[in-house]
Amino acid sequence: MRYAIMDLGTNTFHLLVVEGYEDRSFRVLHKAEEFVRLGEEGLDRIGVNAYRRGLEQLRRFAAVIQELQADRIIGFGTAAVRTAANGQEFIDDAIKVCPMEFHRIGGEEEAELIYLGVRQAVPLDQQPVLIMDIGGGSVEFIVANRSQILWKKSLPLGSSVLRQQFHQYEPIRANEQVRMINHLMDVFGKCCNEVRALHPSRLVGASGSFDTLAALYTENLLGRPFNSFELSTEIPMRAFYVLSERILSAPLEERLKMKGMPWFRAETMPVSVILMGYVIEMLRLHRITRSAFALKEGALWRLLNETQPQAEQAGA
Repeated sequence: MRYAIMDLGTNTFHLLVVEGYEDRSFRVLHKAEEFVRLGEEGLDRIGVNAYRRGLEQLRRFAAVIQELQADRIIGFGTAAVRTAANGQEFIDDAIKVCPMEFHRIGGEEEAELIYLGVRQAVPLDQQPVLIMDIGGGSVEFIVANRSQILWKKSLPLGSSVLRQQFHQYEPIRANEQVRMINHLMDVFGKCCNEVRALHPSRLVGASGSFDTLAALYTENLLGRPFNSFELSTEIPMRAFYVLSERILSAPLEERLKMKGMPWFRAETMPVSVILMGYVIEMLRLHRITRSAFALKEGALWRLLNETQPQAEQAGA
Protein backbone atom coordinates (compact mmCIF):
# COMPACT_ATOMS: atom_id res chain seq x y z
CA MET A 1 0.00 0.00 0.00
CA ARG A 2 1.25 3.46 -0.84
CA TYR A 3 1.01 6.29 1.67
CA ALA A 4 1.48 10.04 1.13
CA ILE A 5 2.02 12.03 4.33
CA MET A 6 2.20 15.81 4.45
CA ASP A 7 3.38 17.98 7.35
CA LEU A 8 2.17 21.53 6.77
CA GLY A 9 4.38 23.53 9.08
CA THR A 10 4.71 27.23 9.85
CA ASN A 11 7.83 27.60 7.66
CA THR A 12 8.02 24.49 5.51
CA PHE A 13 5.70 21.96 3.91
CA HIS A 14 6.96 18.37 3.86
CA LEU A 15 5.85 15.46 1.71
CA LEU A 16 6.73 11.81 2.25
CA VAL A 17 5.49 9.11 -0.15
CA VAL A 18 6.31 5.49 0.68
CA GLU A 19 5.47 1.95 -0.25
CA GLY A 20 4.41 0.18 2.95
CA TYR A 21 4.73 -3.58 3.43
CA GLU A 22 2.99 -6.13 5.64
CA ASP A 23 6.08 -6.59 7.82
CA ARG A 24 5.80 -2.84 8.70
CA SER A 25 8.86 -1.91 6.66
CA PHE A 26 8.66 0.76 3.97
CA ARG A 27 10.49 2.08 0.92
CA VAL A 28 10.70 5.84 0.32
CA LEU A 29 9.43 6.80 -3.14
CA HIS A 30 9.57 10.57 -2.75
CA LYS A 31 10.60 13.02 -0.05
CA ALA A 32 10.40 16.82 -0.29
CA GLU A 33 10.82 19.88 1.92
CA GLU A 34 9.54 23.15 0.48
CA PHE A 35 9.82 26.60 2.05
CA VAL A 36 6.33 28.15 2.12
CA ARG A 37 6.52 30.47 5.14
CA LEU A 38 2.86 30.14 6.01
CA GLY A 39 3.36 32.12 9.22
CA GLU A 40 5.31 35.04 7.75
CA GLU A 41 2.83 37.56 9.19
CA GLY A 42 2.60 35.84 12.56
CA LEU A 43 0.45 33.02 13.87
CA ASP A 44 -2.79 34.96 14.38
CA ARG A 45 -3.75 34.83 10.71
CA ILE A 46 -2.35 33.34 7.50
CA GLY A 47 -1.58 36.29 5.23
CA VAL A 48 -2.88 36.61 1.67
CA ASN A 49 0.45 35.87 -0.02
CA ALA A 50 1.31 33.01 2.32
CA TYR A 51 -2.17 31.54 1.83
CA ARG A 52 -1.66 31.59 -1.96
CA ARG A 53 1.84 30.07 -1.71
CA GLY A 54 0.54 27.30 0.52
CA LEU A 55 -2.17 26.28 -1.94
CA GLU A 56 0.24 26.48 -4.89
CA GLN A 57 2.66 24.16 -3.12
CA LEU A 58 -0.15 21.74 -2.34
CA ARG A 59 -1.07 21.67 -6.04
CA ARG A 60 2.50 20.63 -6.81
CA PHE A 61 2.38 17.97 -4.08
CA ALA A 62 -0.95 16.72 -5.49
CA ALA A 63 0.65 16.20 -8.91
CA VAL A 64 3.46 14.13 -7.37
CA ILE A 65 1.01 12.10 -5.30
CA GLN A 66 -1.16 11.41 -8.33
CA GLU A 67 1.84 10.36 -10.39
CA LEU A 68 2.97 7.94 -7.66
CA GLN A 69 -0.60 6.65 -7.21
CA ALA A 70 -0.77 6.86 -3.43
CA ASP A 71 -3.61 4.82 -1.91
CA ARG A 72 -3.97 6.91 1.23
CA ILE A 73 -3.18 10.61 1.65
CA ILE A 74 -2.91 12.20 5.09
CA GLY A 75 -2.10 15.80 5.97
CA PHE A 76 -1.12 17.28 9.33
CA GLY A 77 -1.44 20.95 10.23
CA THR A 78 0.69 22.20 13.12
CA ALA A 79 1.23 25.58 14.81
CA ALA A 80 0.31 28.04 12.03
CA VAL A 81 -2.76 26.08 10.90
CA ARG A 82 -4.06 25.34 14.39
CA THR A 83 -3.52 28.89 15.67
CA ALA A 84 -4.56 31.12 12.76
CA ALA A 85 -8.06 32.60 12.74
CA ASN A 86 -8.43 31.50 9.11
CA GLY A 87 -6.79 28.11 9.70
CA GLN A 88 -9.99 26.13 9.05
CA GLU A 89 -10.61 28.10 5.88
CA PHE A 90 -7.11 27.19 4.68
CA ILE A 91 -7.73 23.51 5.52
CA ASP A 92 -10.98 23.53 3.52
CA ASP A 93 -9.22 25.02 0.48
CA ALA A 94 -6.25 22.67 0.92
CA ILE A 95 -8.52 19.62 0.73
CA LYS A 96 -10.09 20.97 -2.46
CA VAL A 97 -6.64 21.40 -4.04
CA CYS A 98 -5.24 18.10 -2.75
CA PRO A 99 -7.93 15.67 -1.51
CA MET A 100 -6.73 14.09 1.74
CA GLU A 101 -7.53 13.10 5.29
CA PHE A 102 -6.57 16.21 7.23
CA HIS A 103 -5.67 16.39 10.91
CA ARG A 104 -5.19 19.71 12.67
CA ILE A 105 -3.20 18.40 15.60
CA GLY A 106 -2.40 19.99 18.93
CA GLY A 107 1.06 20.25 20.44
CA GLU A 108 0.59 17.15 22.59
CA GLU A 109 -0.19 14.90 19.62
CA GLU A 110 2.55 16.54 17.58
CA ALA A 111 5.03 15.64 20.33
CA GLU A 112 3.83 12.02 20.35
CA LEU A 113 4.26 11.66 16.59
CA ILE A 114 7.74 13.21 16.75
CA TYR A 115 8.71 10.69 19.44
CA LEU A 116 7.45 7.78 17.33
CA GLY A 117 9.50 9.05 14.41
CA VAL A 118 12.69 9.65 16.40
CA ARG A 119 12.47 6.21 18.01
CA GLN A 120 12.85 4.61 14.57
CA ALA A 121 15.99 6.59 13.68
CA VAL A 122 17.94 6.95 16.93
CA PRO A 123 18.88 3.93 19.06
CA LEU A 124 17.32 4.56 22.48
CA ASP A 125 17.54 2.51 25.66
CA GLN A 126 15.96 2.95 29.08
CA GLN A 127 18.02 6.08 29.82
CA PRO A 128 15.82 9.15 29.19
CA VAL A 129 16.76 11.65 26.49
CA LEU A 130 15.40 15.11 25.70
CA ILE A 131 13.90 15.20 22.20
CA MET A 132 13.53 18.68 20.73
CA ASP A 133 11.82 19.66 17.47
CA ILE A 134 12.16 23.33 16.52
CA GLY A 135 9.33 24.34 14.23
CA GLY A 136 8.56 27.76 12.88
CA GLY A 137 5.71 28.40 15.33
CA SER A 138 6.33 26.08 18.26
CA VAL A 139 8.93 23.82 19.81
CA GLU A 140 8.05 20.35 21.01
CA PHE A 141 10.02 19.07 24.00
CA ILE A 142 9.77 15.38 24.89
CA VAL A 143 11.60 13.45 27.60
CA ALA A 144 11.43 9.77 26.68
CA ASN A 145 13.23 6.46 26.56
CA ARG A 146 12.82 3.47 24.27
CA SER A 147 9.63 2.35 26.00
CA GLN A 148 7.63 5.49 26.64
CA ILE A 149 7.22 9.24 26.83
CA LEU A 150 7.91 10.48 30.36
CA TRP A 151 7.15 14.17 29.84
CA LYS A 152 6.15 16.42 26.93
CA LYS A 153 5.43 20.07 26.32
CA SER A 154 4.73 22.26 23.30
CA LEU A 155 5.86 25.87 23.75
CA PRO A 156 5.48 28.94 21.45
CA LEU A 157 9.23 29.24 20.88
CA GLY A 158 9.38 28.48 17.16
CA SER A 159 12.22 29.91 15.10
CA SER A 160 10.01 32.28 13.10
CA VAL A 161 8.33 33.55 16.26
CA LEU A 162 11.68 34.16 17.99
CA ARG A 163 13.17 35.85 14.95
CA GLN A 164 10.23 38.24 14.62
CA GLN A 165 10.49 39.12 18.30
CA PHE A 166 14.23 39.35 18.86
CA HIS A 167 16.33 39.41 15.67
CA GLN A 168 16.06 42.70 13.81
CA TYR A 169 19.74 43.46 13.09
CA GLU A 170 22.51 41.65 11.19
CA PRO A 171 24.39 40.04 12.72
CA ILE A 172 22.19 39.55 15.76
CA ARG A 173 23.20 42.02 18.48
CA ALA A 174 24.24 41.17 22.02
CA ASN A 175 21.26 43.00 23.53
CA GLU A 176 18.89 41.06 21.26
CA GLN A 177 20.45 37.81 22.48
CA VAL A 178 20.05 38.90 26.09
CA ARG A 179 16.39 39.81 25.56
CA MET A 180 15.76 36.46 23.92
CA ILE A 181 17.45 34.51 26.72
CA ASN A 182 15.38 36.39 29.29
CA HIS A 183 12.28 35.36 27.32
CA LEU A 184 13.45 31.74 27.26
CA MET A 185 13.91 31.88 31.03
CA ASP A 186 10.32 33.07 31.40
CA VAL A 187 8.82 30.47 29.06
CA PHE A 188 11.03 27.36 29.24
CA GLY A 189 12.66 28.09 32.58
CA LYS A 190 9.49 27.08 34.41
CA CYS A 191 9.82 23.55 32.99
CA CYS A 192 13.50 23.04 33.80
CA ASN A 193 13.06 21.48 37.22
CA GLU A 194 10.52 19.00 35.82
CA VAL A 195 12.92 17.99 33.06
CA ARG A 196 15.99 17.87 35.32
CA ALA A 197 14.17 15.51 37.69
CA LEU A 198 13.99 12.96 34.83
CA HIS A 199 17.78 13.15 34.22
CA PRO A 200 17.92 13.17 30.40
CA SER A 201 21.35 12.06 29.22
CA ARG A 202 21.52 13.90 25.89
CA LEU A 203 19.72 16.13 23.41
CA VAL A 204 18.12 14.45 20.39
CA GLY A 205 17.16 17.04 17.76
CA ALA A 206 14.62 16.46 15.01
CA SER A 207 13.66 18.46 11.91
CA GLY A 208 15.08 21.42 10.03
CA SER A 209 17.29 23.34 12.44
CA PHE A 210 19.05 20.17 13.59
CA ASP A 211 19.34 18.91 10.00
CA THR A 212 21.06 22.20 9.19
CA LEU A 213 23.35 21.95 12.22
CA ALA A 214 24.36 18.42 11.16
CA ALA A 215 25.00 19.58 7.59
CA LEU A 216 27.13 22.52 8.78
CA TYR A 217 29.14 20.22 11.04
CA THR A 218 29.69 17.60 8.35
CA GLU A 219 30.58 19.96 5.51
CA ASN A 220 32.54 22.62 7.39
CA LEU A 221 34.27 20.77 10.22
CA LEU A 222 34.55 17.25 8.78
CA GLY A 223 35.00 18.40 5.18
CA ARG A 224 32.68 15.87 3.55
CA PRO A 225 29.21 16.01 1.97
CA PHE A 226 26.27 15.66 4.32
CA ASN A 227 24.10 12.59 3.77
CA SER A 228 20.57 13.61 4.77
CA PHE A 229 19.45 9.97 4.59
CA GLU A 230 21.67 8.93 7.50
CA LEU A 231 19.21 8.01 10.24
CA SER A 232 21.19 9.80 12.94
CA THR A 233 24.22 12.06 13.24
CA GLU A 234 26.35 12.63 16.34
CA ILE A 235 27.39 16.27 16.74
CA PRO A 236 30.17 16.82 19.31
CA MET A 237 29.48 19.55 21.83
CA ARG A 238 32.70 21.34 20.91
CA ALA A 239 31.53 21.44 17.29
CA PHE A 240 28.19 22.88 18.36
CA TYR A 241 29.86 25.80 20.15
CA VAL A 242 32.23 26.47 17.23
CA LEU A 243 29.33 26.54 14.76
CA SER A 244 27.16 28.64 17.09
CA GLU A 245 29.86 31.29 17.30
CA ARG A 246 30.20 31.38 13.51
CA ILE A 247 26.45 31.64 12.99
CA LEU A 248 25.94 34.36 15.61
CA SER A 249 28.85 36.50 14.42
CA ALA A 250 28.00 36.31 10.71
CA PRO A 251 25.53 38.63 8.94
CA LEU A 252 22.89 37.05 6.74
CA GLU A 253 24.88 37.36 3.51
CA GLU A 254 27.77 35.41 5.08
CA ARG A 255 25.50 32.75 6.58
CA LEU A 256 24.03 32.18 3.12
CA LYS A 257 27.54 31.30 1.87
CA MET A 258 28.23 28.69 4.56
CA LYS A 259 28.59 25.15 3.24
CA GLY A 260 25.53 23.13 4.17
CA MET A 261 23.32 26.14 4.94
CA PRO A 262 19.95 25.96 3.13
CA TRP A 263 18.97 29.45 1.99
CA PHE A 264 15.65 29.24 3.80
CA ARG A 265 17.29 28.36 7.15
CA ALA A 266 19.88 31.14 7.10
CA GLU A 267 17.51 33.74 8.58
CA THR A 268 16.41 31.66 11.57
CA MET A 269 19.55 29.71 12.52
CA PRO A 270 20.86 32.41 14.92
CA VAL A 271 17.78 32.19 17.15
CA SER A 272 17.73 28.40 16.77
CA VAL A 273 21.29 27.96 18.06
CA ILE A 274 20.62 30.39 20.93
CA LEU A 275 17.62 28.25 21.89
CA MET A 276 19.63 25.03 21.60
CA GLY A 277 22.48 26.48 23.64
CA TYR A 278 20.14 27.72 26.35
CA VAL A 279 18.53 24.29 26.74
CA ILE A 280 21.91 22.54 26.72
CA GLU A 281 23.29 24.83 29.43
CA MET A 282 20.19 24.78 31.62
CA LEU A 283 19.97 20.97 31.55
CA ARG A 284 23.73 20.34 31.49
CA LEU A 285 23.53 18.08 28.46
CA HIS A 286 26.75 16.70 27.00
CA ARG A 287 25.73 15.08 23.70
CA ILE A 288 23.72 16.09 20.64
CA THR A 289 22.23 13.56 18.23
CA ARG A 290 20.36 14.62 15.10
CA SER A 291 17.43 12.42 14.06
CA ALA A 292 16.50 12.13 10.37
CA PHE A 293 12.95 11.11 11.35
CA ALA A 294 10.29 13.24 12.99
CA LEU A 295 6.53 13.81 12.67
CA LYS A 296 5.99 12.30 9.19
CA GLU A 297 7.78 9.09 10.05
CA GLY A 298 5.93 8.88 13.36
CA ALA A 299 2.62 9.20 11.53
CA LEU A 300 3.77 6.51 9.09
CA TRP A 301 4.66 4.18 11.98
CA ARG A 302 1.12 4.58 13.30
CA LEU A 303 -0.36 3.83 9.90
CA LEU A 304 1.75 0.71 9.45
CA ASN A 305 0.83 -0.48 12.93
CA GLU A 306 -2.80 0.62 13.13
CA THR A 307 -4.14 -2.90 12.70
CA GLN A 308 -1.91 -4.26 15.47
CA PRO A 309 -3.18 -4.69 19.06
CA GLN A 310 -2.63 -1.66 21.26
CA ALA A 311 -0.60 -3.65 23.82
CA GLU A 312 1.82 -4.73 21.09
CA GLN A 313 2.24 -1.13 19.91
CA ALA A 314 3.04 0.11 23.41
CA GLY A 315 5.81 -2.41 23.84
CA ALA A 316 7.24 -2.20 20.33
